[in-house]
Amino acid sequence: MEKKFLKIAIITMLLVLVWATIVNAYSFTATMTPSSTTVAESKEFTVQVKVSNLDVGTNGINELSGYFKYDESVFEEINESSIEGLNSWICTYNEDNGKITLTKTTFVKTEEAVFQVTLKTKSDVTGREGDISFTNISASNSAQNISAGDISTKITIGTVDENLANASNTAANTVFNISVGLQTNNTVNNEIENTNVANNTTNTNVTPYVNVVESSNSDIPYTGVEDTLVYIIGALLITAAVLYIKFEKINKDIR
Repeated sequence: MEKKFLKIAIITMLLVLVWATIVNAYSFTATMTPSSTTVAESKEFTVQVKVSNLDVGTNGINELSGYFKYDESVFEEINESSIEGLNSWICTYNEDNGKITLTKTTFVKTEEAVFQVTLKTKSDVTGREGDISFTNISASNSAQNISAGDISTKITIGTVDENLANASNTAANTVFNISVGLQTNNTVNNEIENTNVANNTTNTNVTPYVNVVESSNSDIPYTGVEDTLVYIIGALLITAAVLYIKFEKINKDIR
């Protein structure tokens, strides 16, 4: 009887270990993305939560839950109408503890946005930062629950630095001015070229005097580069002849 009980206990432990291994092998990733990380006071914005990297079995997941937390000193209070299920996910919100539960009639096996929350910044909070998080995240594939790590984001309350905007406008004006300057330079260059062409045209009309000068030089004997080359070639031929004679004499003496 004791041996039978021991066998049952061992089999049960093995089944538990196998089941735990299978459950732990399943995983997915949750991410949170705000519509903007810098928001002016008394303005609305959204944060969106999606799932990806789903290794959750053959079915996929059809349920997701977690606790939505936010800095209540920076953001206005939210309610169920602030939360919108995306891609046919149906949302419920427990205002007492901040738990969001989402269900879907079909299974999800690929990356998908699940829900988004609309928040509003309070007044007189410019310069502050507020944290938003979604914790204790759990999904279900109708067979077991699968956990994911906590996610969060940080929102800065304020506006875009006016100096940056001015710098951007200055840069744009500089580019414009450079472009205009280049066009002006091109115009000036074109005018100069046109002037040069006109001058050349004018100069070509003053040809009689130039022709007279050239014709007067045509009778002068030319003693330039051609004559120098003739002298060099003659000297090389004489040198080659002398060397050849000496080479033949040396050969004759050797024989």
